Amino acid sequence: MKKKYIGQILALLFVSVIISLGYFLGKNFADEYNKKHQTKKSIFEIIKIEKMEIPMDYILNDGFKTLTDLCGKNTGICDQEVGYINLNNIDIRLHIYANFDNPEDLPTTYFKFNNKKIGSFVYLNKFEILDGQYFLVTEPNSHNDNFVIHLYDDTGKEVASYDATKLKSDYTIKNNDIYYHYCNVADTKVVNDEEVPKVSYFKVSAGAVTKKEEISFEYKKCA
Repeated sequence: MKKKYIGQILALLFVSVIISLGYFLGKNFADEYNKKHQTKKSIFEIIKIEKMEIPMDYILNDGFKTLTDLCGKNTGICDQEVGYINLNNIDIRLHIYANFDNPEDLPTTYFKFNNKKIGSFVYLNKFEILDGQYFLVTEPNSHNDNFVIHLYDDTGKEVASYDATKLKSDYTIKNNDIYYHYCNVADTKVVNDEEVPKVSYFKVSAGAVTKKEEISFEYKKCA
């Protein structure tokens, strides 16, 4: 009789250990999953997702895309989740709201990192990932060839922004460095009897995005 009770106690202890271990492992797995995907799902929801093998559409792994590319149209309203981006090994759902028909230039365009709203902008153009760390977005100006380069970290915080001018192209990225021109109409010089502005060529490194370096400049027309 005594052996029987001991066996039952050992069985209960074994089951308790298995349950505790399962809970501990499941909680750790859920915590890691939610941290990576910026979600708050239970272990049962995660298992269901994993079983369904729902593909995650990573949209900027092959370079930049325009607003039209991401929304799949260039008229009307875009109000949709367009896919995932990955910054610093964190998966982030990207949602975009934009009114392509915005004749009054109202700042109604914005995007979201998961549920965090970022902006309001009048227009957005290009979206790109810099060095796997920063989300690069360009904000054009409908009145001239100037635009703004915005850089965001994985929390959606804007870490830097730069005024730029589209000449032959808007910007380029080489070896994780951003190169762009800026036409400074406040700084002019008379060249060949004509007053022309200073056009600078800047570089911003992914390792120091809050600093810009003037590579070269010349006084010429901004065209």
